[in-house]
Amino acid sequence: MKNNIGKLSVFTAMVFLIACGMGNSGSQEIEKHEAITSMPPKVQGEGQDLLDKCILAHGGMQRWNEFEGLAYTLINNGTPVYQLTHLKDRRAFIESEAYTVGYNGAVAWALPDASKLPGKSVAFYYNLDFYFVGIPFVLMDPGVKLEDLGVQRIDSTDYLCLKVAYGESVGLTPDDVYFLYLDPSTYMLRILVYSITYFKDTPPDQAFSSAKVYSGYQYVQGIMMPGKMENFVWQDGSLGTSKNHVRLFKDYQFLTEIEDKARFEPPQDAKKESIE
Repeated sequence: MKNNIGKLSVFTAMVFLIACGMGNSGSQEIEKHEAITSMPPKVQGEGQDLLDKCILAHGGMQRWNEFEGLAYTLINNGTPVYQLTHLKDRRAFIESEAYTVGYNGAVAWALPDASKLPGKSVAFYYNLDFYFVGIPFVLMDPGVKLEDLGVQRIDSTDYLCLKVAYGESVGLTPDDVYFLYLDPSTYMLRILVYSITYFKDTPPDQAFSSAKVYSGYQYVQGIMMPGKMENFVWQDGSLGTSKNHVRLFKDYQFLTEIEDKARFEPPQDAKKESIE
């Protein structure tokens, strides 16, 4: 994941393909929402117009920038996980029954350790879910390169495709690549495909092998936020069977001020990983 101060990168250990709006997802998706008239600031690169339209469809960059923090509860295999992220500098605090995780701007940390985290790395995990929740807004971070790939068909449905890459030396994983598939009538994000570069031992043929469905959008304080992400097999430009990896999100709250910033700091006995 990239952050807007150039320290963070997209920490991805596995490929997630995010597909949404495919049939009935089990939760009602909000398609009509208040119009936002302000366009986000420009970033250099072909495809900026398409990203602008996507951001606007999700609520607009101006509205996103009005908040200091974002909190929500992730339901992972029936277990609730509370997550809080500072939107300006990406400090983070995550709490579940099995672990507590944080990032204070310099080090990522975990209690009791990172053994139960994806990739068994707190540096990989601490903003993993937030980054996917925060797309498309987080794609306005510095160093983004954009390319409009036009109309792409996936399983008989047409999407507008936006390729996102990063400049050299941007974060820890500058080779990350994203493909956003947008609803051509609303510009809402429907499918996200991206490469794995955080873990260097990932086989090349696994770089784009997974997919996730974005669905159940919720209108939260002027911003459209996903309620569900489900992974699918991705092969030769098509979505395959579900990987039974479903992440549900509820209790979104945008904060104009984070009152207890001390939660981002590591306890004395926490296991720490430096973020370069």
